[in-house]
Amino acid sequence: MVVINTNTIRLCLSSCLIVFFFFLTCCTNQTQTSSAEVTILWKDGHAMAIAIPGWYLEKINQDSIDQLVSVRLVRPEETTSILGEITFNTNGIEFVPAIPFTHGLRYEVIIKNDRVAEIEIPEPDPAEAPVLLGVFPSQDSLPLNLLKIYLQFSKPMAEGHSQKQIVMLKSNRDTAHAVFLDLQPELWNSDQTMLTVWLDPGRIKRDLQPNKLLGNPLQEGEAYTLLISDQWKDLYGAALQSGYSKHFVVTSRDSLSPVPGSWMLNTPIRGTVNALEVNFKEPLDYSLLNAALQVRHAKGKSIEGSIRIRDEERIWQFTPADPWMKGVYVLQIETRLEDLAGNNLNRPFDLDLKSQSANLFSEKIVEIQFIVK
Repeated sequence: MVVINTNTIRLCLSSCLIVFFFFLTCCTNQTQTSSAEVTILWKDGHAMAIAIPGWYLEKINQDSIDQLVSVRLVRPEETTSILGEITFNTNGIEFVPAIPFTHGLRYEVIIKNDRVAEIEIPEPDPAEAPVLLGVFPSQDSLPLNLLKIYLQFSKPMAEGHSQKQIVMLKSNRDTAHAVFLDLQPELWNSDQTMLTVWLDPGRIKRDLQPNKLLGNPLQEGEAYTLLISDQWKDLYGAALQSGYSKHFVVTSRDSLSPVPGSWMLNTPIRGTVNALEVNFKEPLDYSLLNAALQVRHAKGKSIEGSIRIRDEERIWQFTPADPWMKGVYVLQIETRLEDLAGNNLNRPFDLDLKSQSANLFSEKIVEIQFIVK
């Protein structure tokens, strides 16, 4: 006959539970010391920094942090150290990369030559991918001596990639070579959402050697297609939602400067916030239309308001923040304002300085008065 001692069973069960919880605690501690505690700091859907808890740094002198802590990009063939800035806070340190972390890539955190964590920046939400909002000039008939093209994006884009992501096709089949000027650094606006792409001026100016050797970048009467790759990525590594193609034909050379005296003004009525409308009768430079015109009182006070450009950059509209008051106003135009061929209000772009120097002007501002009744 076997006698079962219930007290012994309770003691064994208690011992097993103690061992189990001890094991579970050890496993939990191991999890806490793994990469789970090195976290990604996010802002507006982008990985902006890596947070490293202070307990990783207990045996490191604060003055040595920069030498003993690093973040590396992990690739199949190699790892590359990432430049960045380390800042201290109450919980530890944050590593802010000089170039933002890229979606889809893996990074490792190295402390005193030991890899303490490896993190992967997840792929972005497709709905959050950047979009090419517009290509300017927007019309489909462009002059032989077209000087600039503007690309407007919805988000800040990565620099230094335009030459690989932009292609010009002639007759929809042959790549037109050496059309664009390879500028480094590229000409982005302050928030990196608009890129200025120059067609090679040396090939446009007829008295320069590149023009004599290679001819004009575009040919009159030909059809072209501008292609923008969907692989172009934004500042954080997300590619465009879709590629883009713009078809246009090339017309004759434009060698004449815009003439403000020929523009048509549609003036508003007092007491309204109707727009002042200026019809240039030709397309002008999109970027400069946003910067080179201003409305003021005749006595000099600037008028606050918003700008709208329409009709393929032929019409400029200014809507005031407050209703118009009766009186005399001035439309100020900086003479750097250009047409599509780079002809500004003072002089044509392709100007023979030797033979036409007597016709040069030097005004910085042109004014057109109008009356609000």
